[in-house]
Amino acid sequence: MWNVWPTCAAETELANAQFLDSTGRHYPMPNENFKDPLKSFPVRFLPWLLGALMLVIYALTLNHWITLANLSSVARLTGQIWQPQIFGPLTWLATLPFHWLPAAKIPAALNLFSAVLAALVLVILARCVAILPQDRTEPQRQREKSDFSFLTGWQAWFPPVLAVLMFGLQLTFWKSATNFTGTMVALLVFAFIVWQLLEFRLDERDGRLALAAFALGAGMTEDWAFMTMAPLFIITVIWFKKLNFFNVRFLAQLVLCGLAGLLFFLLLPAMAKATADFKLGFWEALSPSIRLDWQALKGIKNGGVRIALAQAALTTMLPVLLMSLRWSASFGDNSRMGTALASNMFHVVQAAMFGACMWVMFDSPFCAEKLSMGLPMPFFGSPCLTLGFLSALGIGYAWGYFLLVFSRAPIPTKRNPRPLPIFPRSIMWVSPVIVVGTFVCAALMLAALVTKNKPVIASVNDATLLNFANLSKETLPKSGAIVLTDNDSPGQFLLPMRGSIVQSALERDGQAAQFPVLDTGSLNWAPYHKFVQKKHPGKLPLAIKDSKQDVVPPLDIFGMLTDAARSNTLCYLNPSYGYYFEQFYQEPHGLVYVMRTHSTNSLVPPPLEKNLIAENEAFWDKFNATLGPVVDKAIADSEIKQFDGRGTINWILMHLHAEPQVNDNAILVGLLASRSLNDWGVRLQQAGELDKAAKRFKDARRFNPENIPASVNLAFNQKLRDRSPMDLDFNKVTPDSFGKFRNWNAVVTANGPFDDLTFCIEAGFQFTQNGYFRQAAAQLERAHQLLPENLLIRFKLAQLYIFNHLPDRAMELLLEPAQQPANYGLNEANSTGLNVLLAATYFLKNNNTEGARLVETEIARHPDDDALSITAVQSFINRGLYTNALKLINTRLLRTPADPDWLFADGYVSMQVNDYAEAARAMTGVLEVQTNNVSARFNRALSNLQIGQLDAARADYLAVQSAYTTSYQVAYGLGEIAYRKKENAEALRQYQIYLANAPTNTPEANTVRARVKELGGK
Repeated sequence: MWNVWPTCAAETELANAQFLDSTGRHYPMPNENFKDPLKSFPVRFLPWLLGALMLVIYALTLNHWITLANLSSVARLTGQIWQPQIFGPLTWLATLPFHWLPAAKIPAALNLFSAVLAALVLVILARCVAILPQDRTEPQRQREKSDFSFLTGWQAWFPPVLAVLMFGLQLTFWKSATNFTGTMVALLVFAFIVWQLLEFRLDERDGRLALAAFALGAGMTEDWAFMTMAPLFIITVIWFKKLNFFNVRFLAQLVLCGLAGLLFFLLLPAMAKATADFKLGFWEALSPSIRLDWQALKGIKNGGVRIALAQAALTTMLPVLLMSLRWSASFGDNSRMGTALASNMFHVVQAAMFGACMWVMFDSPFCAEKLSMGLPMPFFGSPCLTLGFLSALGIGYAWGYFLLVFSRAPIPTKRNPRPLPIFPRSIMWVSPVIVVGTFVCAALMLAALVTKNKPVIASVNDATLLNFANLSKETLPKSGAIVLTDNDSPGQFLLPMRGSIVQSALERDGQAAQFPVLDTGSLNWAPYHKFVQKKHPGKLPLAIKDSKQDVVPPLDIFGMLTDAARSNTLCYLNPSYGYYFEQFYQEPHGLVYVMRTHSTNSLVPPPLEKNLIAENEAFWDKFNATLGPVVDKAIADSEIKQFDGRGTINWILMHLHAEPQVNDNAILVGLLASRSLNDWGVRLQQAGELDKAAKRFKDARRFNPENIPASVNLAFNQKLRDRSPMDLDFNKVTPDSFGKFRNWNAVVTANGPFDDLTFCIEAGFQFTQNGYFRQAAAQLERAHQLLPENLLIRFKLAQLYIFNHLPDRAMELLLEPAQQPANYGLNEANSTGLNVLLAATYFLKNNNTEGARLVETEIARHPDDDALSITAVQSFINRGLYTNALKLINTRLLRTPADPDWLFADGYVSMQVNDYAEAARAMTGVLEVQTNNVSARFNRALSNLQIGQLDAARADYLAVQSAYTTSYQVAYGLGEIAYRKKENAEALRQYQIYLANAPTNTPEANTVRARVKELGGK
């Protein structure tokens, strides 16, 4: 019914060299058919000409620095990423020579390399289109009689041209051609495989299949999509070779070449293993690549993934299948009408294929890139360019079909002296109209594609990120600094985007050595510290204590930064919070924040100075003038969902459902600037500059309309300007109020801080829970400034100042409500808290008398309050007020004489006042209730030792020593008992246990050493 492509070369040559009439006689073909079509210009030279043309276009539109697209690749090659590379061995190998270039030259060189790779892909595409067989249907076979059946004549020029221009100017391809992303390496491998398969049809050299198998194996190590292509490759080879496929020698060659390609899996693990600064085992480096491919294969079971792949196949795999089958003329119907109907059906199919393949070049809803959106990893960002290559083949084949069938008359043969025309004689004029129509359609589609994509490429490759980096750089200290930044990147990035952009600009200007950029998220890893020391020797104190250490504790990091601050200026590239900011606070200078050391007598940073306000205001005015219009345009473009249809080209784009593209670089700049602008607005608002703050909050929302804190702050700013009454509403601080962000931490990290009364109090509580007391104090001081009569805020602030031994500020907060209780709503319930805090403040100021009076007053008012009593006893003990403590303890014991906690407290305080008999009695009471209380037993042993009850003391010490065999305190007690009893051997043994475990430079240790010497020990 139908024949399968391809026929072998020998059969093709024989069929084209002669044909048979009805009597079986041979008739030679015309002489022109003996010309070698492989040497024709469209096949041999046109691909290189098109590749050179596209290379010129890419060179003219080339990005000369970094963009969001190539940021990760540039960072890897310039040494910004400290983790070893474990994915993309082909990309690593292809870019290996770039490591020897100066860091400033790498971005432009990489982008130019990508343009060359893209041009080579298009050369291969043009060659593949030029040698596609045009003998799939009977109308094609009646019109093209050349060797190998691919298009010849003037028509052969145009399909490669259209395929190359449509694919080469497609947005994703054009972006990748002018920004090195690594995708061109995998695409070139795929194009090579397709090219070798098509060339095999012409010369049947098994070496081509072997090369294709090697490339397929290598491709599997680079991109999971090659795994899914392996079955299709095997089917294609079987189709080519038929039974010869099962030749043992051929199969062995094919398998060995494929396995040789797979050896690239071992390249990067071997390099990672050889990296001395990062301890990564060979299997640890290899398994992620294998796991990713395996997850992709398993993920195809997902219904959404299968549907997306099936839809993508309609414009990629289906055209390849249609051009692979050699169809019969009549499908069993020998009538001329049946043949005509079959031919017309093919015309419709080819037109549909041509239109669909052209449509996906406009990033239509059915293109692979759009279909991959929303899919789980690793399918998100599927190999759209690989599939687009197949769509480009479909464009070239389909246009070649129309040019051949509708621009040539069928050639009569002896077998078919009267071939069926496409149209009846009366409407033969339709054929040239169709040919002209395809040219017009191609021209309009190309014009529409350029109209759509050229402005996007111009904006993507503009100087937006460079201007942002330069503005960041200009506020860095002139003498150099250590620059810190948080990781504000998406998951696929291994470094902070803001930090990487600034670091790339520093490398571009030769200033990287003066400004080491550190990723704070990586500082807890020892290999990162080794990486930094190697890159910037002597610039930072070494935080690694042990060469085998993997994790660096926060205290060591904190100590390292503290030491570094003594001889260097520390800067931060973004507003931030965390344990660093218990030692430092951020002084804003545009997009850079200088780290200043906190004063020891205050928990909060100093207020903004006027000159600092003027400096920052001038900077943000300059920022708005420089980058504001670019960001505004990008945000406006993101809100446009379709073209307006004005003019022919826009009308076409609108009806193709093409969406205007957004400048992602400008959107990123807007997000980063919005965070800093919101932070600056908060600082202005807290300094009382309400009008200036409102302007900056509006700018923050303008650059990022989804900046929730900026919206909250702007609304609160209006309330402050209107002098509206302050109110608390903790119900609005919920996850629902954070929009797309999961929690308070996520929304503040992305958008900057809140400056709303309720949010400030919530932030203060969260900082307190995390142990960030200075940052908590700053938030609560702001809340106190806004609502000074609120007792809760005063109490929380006073607790922070008391905890940090700053009683004067605590006293200021507490005395005013104590002296004016009516103005603060003091009552029976809340006055206790006030007096307890005041007592603690008096204790800190060494006014024990007043502190004790306040505590005892509250105890008298609330004798049944256990928590208050416990707090009071602890306060008395801490201040050495043992008489006061015993009085309260005895009062509690009169009510509950068997309470073990109060008995223990009685025993402990009695020991402090040298009443060891009472202490022993109290500890005995504890042990009667809690027989396993080791602390009570030890204290009873110590008390009995002090009053001379040696046997009782020894019994308790031995009981404790059975559980704590190396306790030097117990050994000392037992040694002292044996010494007093003249049991010299036992005394010597216990003293030796003591010396083996006790601190050495203490008076007690000196006494024991003298005893050992006295007893004849060593």
